[in-house]
Amino acid sequence: MNKPVAVRLLAVLFVLTAAGVGANAAPCTLLGLQWMAADWHNTASQAGAQERWNVAPVGVLIGSAFESSPDGKGYAEIMTVRQDSGSIRMVLRHFDLALSRAWEERTAPMVFIASNCDGTSAVFDGQDDHAGEHLTYRRSEETLLIMGDFLHHGKPDHEEWHMIAAKK
Repeated sequence: MNKPVAVRLLAVLFVLTAAGVGANAAPCTLLGLQWMAADWHNTASQAGAQERWNVAPVGVLIGSAFESSPDGKGYAEIMTVRQDSGSIRMVLRHFDLALSRAWEERTAPMVFIASNCDGTSAVFDGQDDHAGEHLTYRRSEETLLIMGDFLHHGKPDHEEWHMIAAKK
């Protein structure tokens, strides 16, 4: 085989291979993330940890969550997933259970950008002070696995919440 034909053949193979690598990935869109919408209960403590996602009429996913223990310790969380500046962003804030104290600064919520989505999973990458952190949502029929990879004072912290859909 002569050299120009071999170079063209390699170029075609490269393009086809590159196209195939991304063939399973879907673009992250609000419509594509509506599989998150449900009432979820933590399998370890169904009454003590829950997360809910709803599709708002304005095309935004709105979520809330809480986790509490019998001694009254825990947190509440509110989240939105929305189109913003050409990307899909999850913005969230944590509060104590009395909603009297926010964990994040008043003007600095946690922000994660959707980076890898398909029909049943999404990875959100932390921004600004949360760069290097990730939230992964993975649904399988009536279960939802939420994985958080955080950095607390420079130390990696992996958290998992195994959720089941609430019975209506």
